[in-house]
Amino acid sequence: MGLCTDYRGQLEASMQDELCDAGFYAQIANEAPTEELRELIISIVGDEYGHARLQASLLGICPAKVSCPPDCPNATGDFCADVEAAIQGELSAIRRYAELAMCAPTLKIRYLLTSILGDEYAHARIWTAMLQAQALCEQKPCCKG
Repeated sequence: MGLCTDYRGQLEASMQDELCDAGFYAQIANEAPTEELRELIISIVGDEYGHARLQASLLGICPAKVSCPPDCPNATGDFCADVEAAIQGELSAIRRYAELAMCAPTLKIRYLLTSILGDEYAHARIWTAMLQAQALCEQKPCCKG
């Protein structure tokens, strides 16, 4: 099966993933050690929800069949471990949006998907900076690596 064979299905899976991310990140916001980090994470939650809405509107032309929501991850209560998971998710999303953009049926849709890709890249940088700041404030590494 080629990369672009099930474009619509991949777009729907991507939308569901964004909804999972919004929920997971909202849980991480509750773990944040400072109010500033909590507010920053909440802004990322809004971005992820916006990405899901954009993809839902793209899919709205031909609505998807009713399906069960995906099994979304939950925060563990360990801020650093959960931020590490968020970074991995953002990096995976960058790859996914690059692939979706390559298969986009129009240039406008390609532009929309690459704009989301740019957001995901920025999120990965923000999450990484959070870990660095946390380690600096605690004068110890926040996580391995």
